[in-house]
This record gives sequence, structure tokens and C-alpha cells, in this order.
Amino acid sequence: MEQGEVTFGPFRFSPMRGLLKDGMAVKVGSRPLAILALLLEQAGAVVSNRDIMARVWPDLFVEEANIRVHIGSLRKLLGKNDVGTDYIENIPAQGYRFVGTLLTPTAESGVEAAAPLSASQVDLSGLLPRNIDRLIGRDETIDDIVRKLVEKSFVTITGVGGIGKTSVAIEVAQLSASSHRDGVHFVDLSTLSDPTLVCATITQVMKLPGGGKGALEGFLTAVKGRDALLILDNCEHLIEEVAVVVEGILTTARDVDILVTSREILRAQGEWVYRLPPLSVPPGQEHSLTAEQALTYPAVELFIERVSSGDGMFSLSDADAPVAAELCRHLDGVPLALELAAARVPLLGIHGLAASLDRAFDVLRGGRRTALPRHQTLRATLEWSHRLLDERERVVLRRLSVIRGPFTGDLAIGVTAFGALLEEDVVEGISELAKKSLLSVEHRQQSVQFRLLETTRQYAAERLQESGEADVVCRNLARHLCRMLGGSQSTNTVAWNVVYGTRVDDVRSALEWCLSPAGDLATAVDLTVASAPMWFQLSLTDEFRRRAEAVLQAVRQHPQPDLKSEMAITAHLGPALWNSLGPAPEVSAVLLRSLELSQQLADVGYQRRALWGLWLYYLALEKDHDALEAAERFGELLGSPVDPGAESMHQRMMALGLITVGEFDRARDFVERCLRAPAPTTGSSLRGYQFEQRIVSHTHLARISWIQGQPDRAREAMHEAVELALASRHALSLCFALSLGACPVAFWCGDYDLTERYASLLVEKTSEGSLFVWRTYGLCYQLALEARQCPDHRIAALRRSIRFADVYRNKRIRMLATVAPRLITPAILDEANDGSTNWATAELLRLKSENAGEAEAAETLLRQSMEIAEAQGARSWSLRTAMSMVRWHLKTGRNPDAPSVLSSVHNSFSEGHDTPDLREAAALLGRL
Repeated sequence: MEQGEVTFGPFRFSPMRGLLKDGMAVKVGSRPLAILALLLEQAGAVVSNRDIMARVWPDLFVEEANIRVHIGSLRKLLGKNDVGTDYIENIPAQGYRFVGTLLTPTAESGVEAAAPLSASQVDLSGLLPRNIDRLIGRDETIDDIVRKLVEKSFVTITGVGGIGKTSVAIEVAQLSASSHRDGVHFVDLSTLSDPTLVCATITQVMKLPGGGKGALEGFLTAVKGRDALLILDNCEHLIEEVAVVVEGILTTARDVDILVTSREILRAQGEWVYRLPPLSVPPGQEHSLTAEQALTYPAVELFIERVSSGDGMFSLSDADAPVAAELCRHLDGVPLALELAAARVPLLGIHGLAASLDRAFDVLRGGRRTALPRHQTLRATLEWSHRLLDERERVVLRRLSVIRGPFTGDLAIGVTAFGALLEEDVVEGISELAKKSLLSVEHRQQSVQFRLLETTRQYAAERLQESGEADVVCRNLARHLCRMLGGSQSTNTVAWNVVYGTRVDDVRSALEWCLSPAGDLATAVDLTVASAPMWFQLSLTDEFRRRAEAVLQAVRQHPQPDLKSEMAITAHLGPALWNSLGPAPEVSAVLLRSLELSQQLADVGYQRRALWGLWLYYLALEKDHDALEAAERFGELLGSPVDPGAESMHQRMMALGLITVGEFDRARDFVERCLRAPAPTTGSSLRGYQFEQRIVSHTHLARISWIQGQPDRAREAMHEAVELALASRHALSLCFALSLGACPVAFWCGDYDLTERYASLLVEKTSEGSLFVWRTYGLCYQLALEARQCPDHRIAALRRSIRFADVYRNKRIRMLATVAPRLITPAILDEANDGSTNWATAELLRLKSENAGEAEAAETLLRQSMEIAEAQGARSWSLRTAMSMVRWHLKTGRNPDAPSVLSSVHNSFSEGHDTPDLREAAALLGRL
């Protein structure tokens, strides 16, 4: 054996060969291996974080979290030592040490001598239960509790059943035992049903004199003078007696520290409560999660490790990672639920298991035979807690089961307070359920919110169905949501989501109940209308379309005509159809019907909404003057006094309407008026009009500025629009900014890398939210980027692609012509030029001139292009046309005035000289 070589358990470590297990090399990273080498050098002694950093990261500053990550990987790799604990022990606030039988060679005989075990391992095997499996994701928790136990002497670990309270307590005891002269005593109270035997049970475990019923005074006399750690496990069913005993111990035996595990806190004097949280899970928006990324979350790591223990061939694939993450989220990161789920994977597979979790209590059963009966199935765990509730608490719990996700006290009262259950009963019931770990408490900004874990909610929902109250509670939820969402006015998406964004699952379930045989159609209509802003804010327009269509069908099939309800539903359905389908005929039919009904019923607000939807529809069809007329009619309905939200909406409608017809100066005026005005905080335009005011305004300003010959100003507005849209986290507003401002301006300015990033982001966002109308813009810009430098034979292939067909069918040819003229055939160009003057007419005429067969025709088209560009104040189109005139002059010798025209236009630019058009113009002038 070489110098420095040691063995422990099945492992052998040498400085030269690294780590071997049973003679085979073990793959270990260089930094974890360096940490292991240092701990082995000082086996049995505490090695501080500072010493580890100095050895592993010399001359670098790193966070202590880096050490914890590598220690965690080493623990997982090494497993348990010969007494069932980790080889690497965490000493809170001090560092780490290697513990285990370490064998080293002697120089004379090669005989290996054993190094001693650390003091914290002495005589614990018979006093504490053993955590057979590695504890995952609890290192910081254990450190916190060890420190608090030293500081407070009395700590209660509380949490929902199956959260891992006992396992954590055992680890805490392992770390804390060496500081107590009389050791550690673990008292399992789970099987004790007689509260008068609490003292006797503790006496027996601690081997004290006395015992028997009612022996509190004798027990306290016997325990006095002891220096020990006492663990009282599973106390929730004996809560009052345990509280009395604990207070007596703390008063009598000051050197006895007490660690309690209970689903309900003791509420005893001196108690410090540690609420054990679930294991962390991947966030819900991680659609492209890899297996490596998923396994950094403790819930996924635990789940996969338990699956692997039952199937040694199993490993998590990237394809399965998002499903595993969703499964762990559904089970709220509760270790027991994850372990029960892992046991079903060999039978159902991960995908089959995830699809079965709406039947969690049928699926999650068959736990370990040696587990306590209440831990062998998920139902048994919850029934144990349910039996400990009084009747009022049971009623509150089952009624709360209709609420999904976090909720406020106000929502809880609105749903559950009826019949004999008063508001104050609900408040008290929620308080008690939280104390008994059946409700989690979340502090969010200035409010307190509560939440039922999903498995608890499913169990309570079963009790609700049994009670016969389900229809009343569902109706209460639907009506409360109508009131809540009916007042949702904020245009700030982030702020809006804090208040309303978590209610989407409740709205789904409430709408489903409303359309059920026991439901309420009038409430379905009210909730559909009230929730419309929510669906648009969350960019779930396709789902809203399907739900609104179902409600509209029910309204139309009802024996009694309800024109007001039909008007309201169609007004909100039209824009949703437009987002999902584009300018399809059914969009027009729905919106015209809404306008007809709103005029018939003299409802000005819904007339405005229908006109806004028609404005979107006409824009998508490139019916520019129809769109502008719709915007002008909208402006005639602002009311008196003027609705500030409707006025802001009208300014934005007019701005885009004027841009499309090429009236850029008037459009800029509306944009600047909109930017000068403060964003409205009230008014009808804030309810479901989709886009945020300043994002829209900067988007318009970017396009107008480039066309009018201000590239630098255009870039500033472009960046501002995108930054605001990204900060808003509102997909629709981001799509608007990218489609109509950022992508074209970046392309026109020659920043093709930025265009590619923006176009990819646009396609990605529209794929997530079924926003087909915006996706075609992303395809347009991606085609333009490909066409820029590809050979001619590839151009024909691009024209035959499905992407090009989508762009053509959805009227994106004007935009495509300005960025990728190579893709536009003469026939398509003729079609695009058919009709009245628009924002791109000058550029389309210029492109048409390049395909003109006769000189006079080409010159006529160029002259028309220049006249229109000058009349519109579109200096960038004037520059392109002037360059075409010069190229024609150089080719034919005709049009001798072309150079002076180009020089004049070029000299009128005061910015943007780094952009492609201005560089090309300068190069042309240099040739003349």
C-alpha cells in the first residue's frame, strides 16, 4: 500500500489512485475528492468550512453552499458506515468530520490499525431508531433545528403527516447527543392511546425509578438533575398531557433538552416551533427541464432514488424529467407521498402514474410492511389527522376543498360560511387547521394566505361529497369569484397575477360545475365575463375560447332567449377567436352579432368592445380603412364624462389604424399623447383589452420612427417596448412588441442576431399559448433571416414551405416584403399592391419596379413610390426608392436627376448611419 492510503467499509482511498470501491475505480469530481482527502487526513476531527475552502478553492471566494453541494454528493456516494450513519458528519456552525472505522497500514508489518469513532456515535445504536434510507434535502433544516435546540431547549417539529418529522428528529439527535452527559432518549408515543400513561412511558424509556398512572410528581423528581436529550415522537393525539409533562420537565430539569414531533403544536410555555416544509419541487413553468436539472430539486431526487431502489435498471431520462417534476409538484413534495408514488412506478411507469394522480388514494397505497399502519397508505395518513379534528374543523376543512391553490381568509369565508357555520367559526377553524398542519400558512407581501396540500384537498373533497353540501359550496365559490374578478382592473401584469393569477384552477372548476346538471347558467355567464381579463392576462386565450363557446352554446339552447348574456359572451369570445384562429370568418360573425346586440340593447360599453374586436379583425385582413373606421366609431362612444380607460384604448387604436394607412405624423401624435398621459387605473378599457398601454405605445413609436428616418430613436423605442413587455411577464404584450416593433426594426437596422433572438422568442411564446395569429409574425421574420443569404435554389424551396403558406394565408406579405423581398414573387407583389395606399405601398411599388419589363413602366413605378413616400413623410422608403433610381440610372443612363435625389434624401438623415440602407446609399454616392 502506498503512503497515505486508507480503507473504510468497502472503500479504499489513495492520493495517487483516488477512490475505489471493492477494487473498482469510483467516478468522483476533483473537488469532492479533495474534500474527502482532507476529511480523511483529519478523521474524527472537525474540519471547518474555512479550511475546506483553503484546500479546495485556494485564492478564490466561494459560497458555503458550494461545500454543501459537494458534501451532499459524497454522502450519497459513500452511503452509511458500519453503525448506520453517514461517513461525513455535519457539525452545526463548525464544519464537517469523517466518522467511521478507518484502517491504515503500519510500516513494519502492513497490519491495518483501526482509527477510533467520533464521540457522537458512541452507544446510540440501541437508543435511537435508525434512518435506513438517506435523508434528502434536509441538511439546512437539521442544522437550524440543532442550533435552536441548543438555544431554546424545547423545539417542536410540526408538519403534515408523512412530511418526515421523525426522520429529521433522529438526525438532529445524532448530532446533539454528544453534548448530553446522560445521552439521548427516544419515546415513540404513536401507539399510546391512554394519556395518563405518558409519564410512565417516558419513565420506562429513560430507566427512571417510579412510573404508573398519575405519576407526574414522582417522574419530575426522578428526572431532576439529568442531562439528556428527550425526543417525544408523534404527540398530536396526546397533545394536552404531553404539554403538561414538557412544561414540568423544563421547570424541574434545566439540563434536559426536549425535541417534540407532532402534527399539532403543543402551545406549551417555552415552545419554539419549526414547521417542516415539503421538499422543494421544480417550478411549474419549466417546460424544457432536463433530467440533470430536475435532480437538483430534493423532491425529484428522493422520488427517483426510491424508484431506483425498487428497480436497479431505472434512470431518469430527459423525456421523463418534466413528467417527474409535475408528479412531484402534484404531490407537493411530501416525502411519504413521493415514496408511495415511487413504489407504483414499476407497475404504471412515470407517465401512467402521473395520469392516475386524480385517483391518488387508490394509487398511493402499498407502503412498506414495516411502516406504521397510518403510513402504509396515503388515506390512512390523512384519516389519522381527520379523527383528531372537532366537528367545526371537519366542516371547514371539507368546504375548503373546492378551493385550489393559495387563498385568503376573505375567500375562505365567502365559500364556507353558511348555515350554522358563522364567519367567526371559519376564522377559528382555519386557525386550528393551520396549527394541526392541515393548512399551510404563506406570508405574501402584506397579506396572509392559506393552502391545502393537494393530497389533503382530495381527501377533504371526498368528505364534502359525502356531506351533501358540494353544490352549495361550489355555487358559493363561483359567485365569490364573480365578485372578486369583476373588480380586477390593474394593467400591471405582475401585480395583477399576485392578486388574481392563482385563481385560474378555481375558475375552471367553478365553470365546470356551473354547466353541470346541478349548476347555474346565469352564474356561468357572469363568471365567463368576469374572468375574461384573467385568461387574457395569463395568455390562455385558446382555453377561454373553448369555455366561452360552451357557455354561449348553453345560452343559445336555453328555452328562454337571453340577449344580454349572448351579447356579453360574444363580445369577449371574438378577440379570443382572433388570437387562436386569425381572421377566420367565424370571428367576424361573432363580433358583428355582439355589435348588433349591444346596439339593440343600447349598451355603449359592449358596443366599444365589439368595435375593438372588429378593429383587430380588419387589421388582420389588411382592411385598413375598415379598421380605421372602427377606431373612429369607438372614439364616438367615449361617454360623458370621458371614460379614461376607453380614451387610452381609442388613442392606441387610432395610432395603429393610422400607421396601417400610412398617416405617420397623425399616428405619432396619438402615440405621444398616450405616452404623456398617466396610465389609467380605472375604466372599461382595462377589462380584457389584452395589451399594456406603454408597451403598445413604444412599439408603435419604434416602427413610426424607423419609417420616418429616425433609426436611433426607433432602436430606443424598440428596446423600451421589449424591456417593459418582458418585465410585465405578459405573453400577449410581449408578442405585440416583438411582432409589430422589435423584430422589423431590428431587421431594418441590420441587427440580424438580435432579430433572430426576438423571432425565436416570439415563436416560442406563441407555441406555449396557442397564439397562432402572432406565431405567423415569428415565422415571417425567421423566413426573412433564412432568405437573406441563401442561394437562389433555396428561395424556391422556402416559397413552397408550410411556413411561407401560413405567412401568406395570414396576410403577412407586406411585412415580409420589407424584410425579404427575394421571397415575394411578381404575382404576390401585384396582389399586395391591390387596393388603397398603406404603410408599405411605397416599398411595394419600388419592388414592383424591379420586375417591370419596360423602362417607362419601371420609371413610373419609381416615381409613384417616391411621391407616396414623400407625401407620407416616410424618409426610409424615400431612401430605398432613391437608391433604386440611382441603380436604374447607372444601368440605363436614364433619369439623370437620380443622383441629386439620393444625395438630398441621404443628407436629410441625422442619425442611423450605421444601418444597412444608409451604408449602401453612401456607397452608391461614392460611385457617382
